[in-house]
Amino acid sequence: MATGYTKLAQFIADQQYAIIRKFQHLAARDLLYLQAELVQLEIEYSDTAQLDRECDDERKFYDREWWHLSNSKHRGFKGEQWDLALKIRAKLREYYQSAEQYSRVTAVPRPKKSDLDLLRTWILSPDLGGGCRLLGKDLSGADRLSVYEDVYQDDLMHLIGNRGENDILTRILSGPVLNAFHYFVGRFLKKPKPLDEESPATQPCAPSGLHHYSDRHVLTVVDAIGTVVSSLAPLVAVISLSFVTRMQARLGLVCLFTVIFSATLAVATKARRIEIFAATAAFASVLVVFVGSTNLIRV
Repeated sequence: MATGYTKLAQFIADQQYAIIRKFQHLAARDLLYLQAELVQLEIEYSDTAQLDRECDDERKFYDREWWHLSNSKHRGFKGEQWDLALKIRAKLREYYQSAEQYSRVTAVPRPKKSDLDLLRTWILSPDLGGGCRLLGKDLSGADRLSVYEDVYQDDLMHLIGNRGENDILTRILSGPVLNAFHYFVGRFLKKPKPLDEESPATQPCAPSGLHHYSDRHVLTVVDAIGTVVSSLAPLVAVISLSFVTRMQARLGLVCLFTVIFSATLAVATKARRIEIFAATAAFASVLVVFVGSTNLIRV
């Protein structure tokens, strides 16, 4: 039976919980060190170039003639300016690579709190199939906090990425609603995962307390509910307006349903403000046209 990092790695790979630290403070400090080195090289290069320009030989042409500069060592000179140029070139490459990696890593999304809580609980709970018995300072939590504690949440990244949208409706449905479904229905229908998934089929293993719901299935249900909720606003608005005859009441309902429509977009989608504004304006225009046309028919 696997233990320690091997067991944790299997769980991370199988259940797609690839959550690790970004070490943003360390990376930012390293970038600052590289920046400081480049500043120092820049100063040294400027001073050396100025001294070469003040010479009475070919060195005064270094800033205008590349060949003599690059071959200065072979022409009886020390070649300090060219050596510094090569050092700057190598350091710039390292600096740009580090900056690009930092930019990419910081853009990786943070894990959901529910995913982080589950991973942390699984590591410490043998009854869930975990209980890795890690001893290192990174995850044991003996003399310092584990890397998965809440204090490091802003410095964690989920390499697989948060599946699906991360809007309010998705968080509610895949969080409290799913937990309630599992408590009242799911735990009676779904078998828990075994404590040791590597045990042979001929030697059945005791079940753990961990139930796994497929992300694909959960997101399919969430998307379906989100689509239904999003489509209800215009349907309810048109049907309600068809039963109201007073113009003042109809205009009031138009305002109400417009607010409800924009709130639904904000809750059920990750649309930008400009997109919500455009969709709300179009929705309000449709309702106004509907009110005007039905009023003319009645008249």
